[in-house]
Amino acid sequence: MYQQKVCPLWTQLFIALFFYVIPVKSQQKLPIIKANTNVVTIKDGPVILTDTWTLSPEIRPDSYHAIKSATTKNITFYTDIDSISFHCLPGKSYDFAILLKGKDTCYTKIIMESDTLANNFIHHKLIGRELLAMDFTVFRDYMERTHAGLYRYQNKKQIDKLFDQGLQAIKGPMEKLEFGKIIMQLISQIQDGHTGTNLSSMILKTYRDSTKLFPLLLYFDHRSAYVRCGKLSNLPMGTEILSINGQTINQIRRTLYTLLPSDGKSESKKRHTLNNGSFAFLYRLVFGEQASFAVTYKGMNGKTISSQINAAVLKDFECEIATNPTKGKDFQLNYIDRDIALLVIKTFDQSRLAKAGLNFPKFLENAFGELKEKKIKKLIIDIRGNGGGFNEYGPLLYAYLAREDFAYFRAVYLANDPKPISGNRFTQIQKPKSNRFDGKVIFLIDGLSFSTTADFCAVAKSNRRGKFVGEETAGAYQGNNSGKTIRLELPNTKIQIVIPKFRYVNAVKRTRYFNRGVMPDHTIIPSLMDIIHQRDIQLNYALKKFGKTGK
Repeated sequence: MYQQKVCPLWTQLFIALFFYVIPVKSQQKLPIIKANTNVVTIKDGPVILTDTWTLSPEIRPDSYHAIKSATTKNITFYTDIDSISFHCLPGKSYDFAILLKGKDTCYTKIIMESDTLANNFIHHKLIGRELLAMDFTVFRDYMERTHAGLYRYQNKKQIDKLFDQGLQAIKGPMEKLEFGKIIMQLISQIQDGHTGTNLSSMILKTYRDSTKLFPLLLYFDHRSAYVRCGKLSNLPMGTEILSINGQTINQIRRTLYTLLPSDGKSESKKRHTLNNGSFAFLYRLVFGEQASFAVTYKGMNGKTISSQINAAVLKDFECEIATNPTKGKDFQLNYIDRDIALLVIKTFDQSRLAKAGLNFPKFLENAFGELKEKKIKKLIIDIRGNGGGFNEYGPLLYAYLAREDFAYFRAVYLANDPKPISGNRFTQIQKPKSNRFDGKVIFLIDGLSFSTTADFCAVAKSNRRGKFVGEETAGAYQGNNSGKTIRLELPNTKIQIVIPKFRYVNAVKRTRYFNRGVMPDHTIIPSLMDIIHQRDIQLNYALKKFGKTGK
């Protein structure tokens, strides 16, 4: 819990309710807008507060206290059918009314207090502690009020302590990315992979063109790190890196993981993030700019060698990164043998599929009809790299595999509401499809199998529908926090936060891995050489389990 509450200066930033009556004469010419629902979105300068203001006709007026500003700004209220905007001056207030459902008048007041000190806190690239504390308080407020799964893995006392420590870490003026590092660490500790920011793009934009970085792209397997590509003759591809500047590579890995989000304590997605080119950027963010690095590595003769290497800008050492996912269309059905089929599903993203002209329900209907017609007995379902998408596609796919009626979601919740919401049809018992596949199944999964994909895997795993080969999924076994999101832009740093509004609980059996992803029955992690030479050892392992020799 808080040992010391946020000072009153910052608590005034929160949306507050004040109870008093507007004199009758001031109501006579109030501007009026209309609404059919009682939820309103507010744009306060650059800050978008989505679905966080609720109309309350019994409060007269209901006062919105704007984020303090030293300058004028526009504040707009958006209902489901109307909007109103004011060009607001510091120290002034603005009255209007919202007619709810044609009968209830909701008197509303915008109060904009002046913050004459604000401009004094910005000095060159540094942002003053007071402004950073303001941003952090806005961030905390919206996380506490609107994040559906804030307390999913830790209780309120533990989360409060994390927020307190985050605020205390702001000890003076900071550059934007230094403050962003505090936000990244906090989100990582909350353990929700759907809570996002625009910090990765900020880091890329800041460091890409002119900042000198660690001059090698690395590949991390489950134990070690190797040079994936670079332009140093003494450190060719495949060289194992043991330490950088006196820290072991695994100490560095653990430090960088504290900046990366995930569901629960799953680390598979974090490993993929480092392998996809982010290592040099995150190393620079954490350890600062350096002209050179003391590196120890294993030479070709197996001996440990120490070397000093110079930092370089990205363009001087970047190169193409070879990957190992299945190539081709987002949906594929291939036949490997007379009784083995490979079903590849790369995404559940509706908009991506629409752009490609693909119809997922129709594809499944045709594919499983074909499997039945050909009397296929063994099916490999490849969902590696599938980051999720439309919630309904998970239960739809499982309906073609289920051998009996099944439950998919146990419940769905909104933030700070102990009662599950009603109306989600996937909390009801689902029926298998008439042309369902009844043979043996192997699922290929990796650290990029996330969200809807992980939910599907969890239900299939819980119902023992097949064996799982590959890596722990990025998405959690128990369920995720996702659905609609609130998008918040912090007023001073312009850091954007994406907050999930719904908490999904999967209808799965208990497991000892409460805070982990879906665990493979057979863990198979490609080596760097497997990646470079495009050897799909996970698929080959599945084929071997089905009695077929892989390539």
